[in-house]
Amino acid sequence: MSKIADALPDNADHDAVSLVSIPLGERRRDWFFVVMFAIFASTSFLTDPVTLLGRPDPNSRWFMSRFVYHSGTDSLILVDPRFVQVTVGTSAVLFGVFYVVLIYAFVRGREWIRLPAVFYAGMVVMGTGVYLAVGLLGDAPLFHLACGPDSAYDYKFVSAAKSLAYNLPYPLVALLLVARMWRVHPFARRRAR
Repeated sequence: MSKIADALPDNADHDAVSLVSIPLGERRRDWFFVVMFAIFASTSFLTDPVTLLGRPDPNSRWFMSRFVYHSGTDSLILVDPRFVQVTVGTSAVLFGVFYVVLIYAFVRGREWIRLPAVFYAGMVVMGTGVYLAVGLLGDAPLFHLACGPDSAYDYKFVSAAKSLAYNLPYPLVALLLVARMWRVHPFARRRAR
């Protein structure tokens, strides 16, 4: 049996020719993903490399630094601890390119993107979840332990609402992506007989 036939549900017709690709124009909801991945790619390429090159400077002349960091929106990025460098560095190097691949796959209706999309979603939900947990809950107990009880240092977000507004779209879209990729053939339908 072919691999396509193996991937079909048990009650499906095993004739691979019976599937036809659905054009993007008929998949209107997929435009949401294309637009979101384009926005995410731009943040990966424009803002995330800053942590790889050094600590973000809110007083920098670079427009993204003034827009995002000067307002104190993402204070955890400004502190730039090692786990943030690793998480955001992964976004700059790996996710940015993958967003472009996702855009291509959604526009062209390429079904090979299913499994990589699910892995990507897991990585984004985990990474963003840790980042948001530290930013919302803080790390004061760790600093009390490491620096003494008089330490007032903490990684809490200055503005939790703004930080959530910037960061929650990533795991939410990732979870929607998993729901979108749930079907065996997310970009195809049976050919009318």
